[in-house]
Amino acid sequence: MRTSERQKLFNAFYKSARYNDVLDERTTLFLHLASAMALGCYP
Repeated sequence: MRTSERQKLFNAFYKSARYNDVLDERTTLFLHLASAMALGCYP
């Protein structure tokens, strides 16, 4: 798979995870922050 195809797939995934119709924006943000903290990501 080429890099541009991979980037398009990742962008589609990210948008569906970030802008969803299931959770409100605040809850989604907290889940993203908790995931980043659990994985040891740094800002």
